Amino acid sequence: MERIWLRLALFVLPIFALVVPPVYSVDPYGLFAKASVIPEPIRSKYGQQMNQVLWKLPAYIRNPAPNVLLGDSQMSRLPDGAITEITGQRYSNLAYGGGTLRESISTFWFASQKVKLQKVFFGMSFADYNAYPRDRVIQAEEMVRNPALYFLNSDVLETTEYDVADAMFHHHTNLLPQVSKEAFWASQLQYLSTRYKRFASPGTLREDIRRIVEYCSARGISIVFVITPQHVDAQRRVQELGVADQYEQFKKDLASMAPVYDCDIDSEFTRDKDHYSDPFHLTDGAAKMLVEDLWSASPKWCQKHGAR
Repeated sequence: MERIWLRLALFVLPIFALVVPPVYSVDPYGLFAKASVIPEPIRSKYGQQMNQVLWKLPAYIRNPAPNVLLGDSQMSRLPDGAITEITGQRYSNLAYGGGTLRESISTFWFASQKVKLQKVFFGMSFADYNAYPRDRVIQAEEMVRNPALYFLNSDVLETTEYDVADAMFHHHTNLLPQVSKEAFWASQLQYLSTRYKRFASPGTLREDIRRIVEYCSARGISIVFVITPQHVDAQRRVQELGVADQYEQFKKDLASMAPVYDCDIDSEFTRDKDHYSDPFHLTDGAAKMLVEDLWSASPKWCQKHGAR
């Protein structure tokens, strides 16, 4: 048995020596809160594109804000700095690219353990109102508790490779779609037929959301749902794909629990294709415009309704 362990150690040690020093020196997701050998713009670029959950949660632990945004990639576009400037209150955007409803729920409880929350803007989209099982928040929390797992994570290793290649060898890795905007736009509209069928119901997650609302109500935390604005091309697909009843039920579910800002409506904002990089995601300029509208006294591009 001792020989087996010795052989295993001799096999693992070279791998350990090759992986740990570069990952620790680069620290692609800032887990160790130290200076990196990689310039911050490069780390930020690849870290956020590869895994926004792992990028955002360690930073939030170090500097938790009492006001948070939750949701998927559509909500993640909203600049928290612009909201802070408008309100004079500190906000943190904890919505994620590729985010799931399950991850939003886990993130709420994660944030509630770090700071006394004051305001929660819970981003919702019909396409992601389902029970899809992925939850990267649990994985990120495990790495925070046990940093040894950081050195074994595939996203960490891949992002380290991109960081080093870019910073030291000037090899830029493009992780964005390599097609024209028009072609990508069409493919995303077609993909909705798959997204609307995948885990079509939130199942027990509906009650998990209700428990969050009840928790907020009991502790004086303001919570509202934000139904994020798709381009009208995507809105039309709801009727075309025969899911209008489910879409209406989605909105009714939210309105029965908490106030709702419904931005997924036909408006001059959602009709303007220049506001979107694809049918779902706002450009930086349009995201800032939406923030200015949502956090104004009288939003003109979103309808407010739902529970009081």
